[in-house]
Amino acid sequence: MRRNLVIVRAGDNSLHPEWLKGAPSRTWDLVVNYYGDKPDIYRVPGIERIDSKGPKWPALHDLVSANPRFLEDYDYVWLPDDDLRTDAAQINLLFKIMEQQQLQVAQPALTWNSYFGHLTTIANKKFFLRYTNYVEVMAPCLSAQLLCRALPLFNFNLSGWGLDFVWTKFVAKPEIEIAIIDVVNVEHTRPVGGPNYKVLRERGISPWDELRAFCKSNGIEEEPIIFTHRAIYRDGTVIDARAKPRRFILSAIAGYLPALRHSPEAKRMARRMAGMIWKALNNMPDRIAEESLIQKQVLRR
Repeated sequence: MRRNLVIVRAGDNSLHPEWLKGAPSRTWDLVVNYYGDKPDIYRVPGIERIDSKGPKWPALHDLVSANPRFLEDYDYVWLPDDDLRTDAAQINLLFKIMEQQQLQVAQPALTWNSYFGHLTTIANKKFFLRYTNYVEVMAPCLSAQLLCRALPLFNFNLSGWGLDFVWTKFVAKPEIEIAIIDVVNVEHTRPVGGPNYKVLRERGISPWDELRAFCKSNGIEEEPIIFTHRAIYRDGTVIDARAKPRRFILSAIAGYLPALRHSPEAKRMARRMAGMIWKALNNMPDRIAEESLIQKQVLRR
């Protein structure tokens, strides 16, 4: 019996059929949580299709709540968006590293040609993985134990914003149990902002407002900070990113520089890299806010 599970909220153009290719066998089962209207799509032997409507996170809350076997029969559950391109070999590796490193929540890093929200989620060629306080809602992989504890929060808001930061509340050792895995890669094929955001716009809901409300209710700063505790280099050596922040930033920048030749958002990536350096030199945190810290300082003067 496979001990890992992938659940994808799938629309009509979901890329998940590609995930089944690229390896002679899978270490994971796949559940397609379809939100479209085609009766015959994604009917594949050995793949379970369960239909439901609505935004990703409330829908996943209802799906897992209605199917406790997803928590009872599996050790790890991956919850990726349907616009990610990858294959069975990479997903196998994701689950293998989750188990080997005893991670409670992690995500594969994004390929260099991906659209991205935060620079930290891009694959860095210097590192094997980075222990962070942030795993994006685009593609989190959770232990069944953590998923059980975090599940009630999936129904807190429509956007899912804020879940990225709340994982630390549910692990005993956040400095070594939450990570972005640089050696496992997926391609984010569309600009950030999918069907969920269309629903939000139609309902007049701001994801920024949802982020602030979610963070406040869970004892997190309303403008939360992304940081790395430490990182494992490709050769196995470890750097304490908080004790040696400038050395870590230099390594990170060196690992990101080649990505500029491949990124569909190269200018934006370059600005984010410059911001990373500027913040490191000035001992400033990487804070998530609608306005940049520089803009705020200018406005306050």
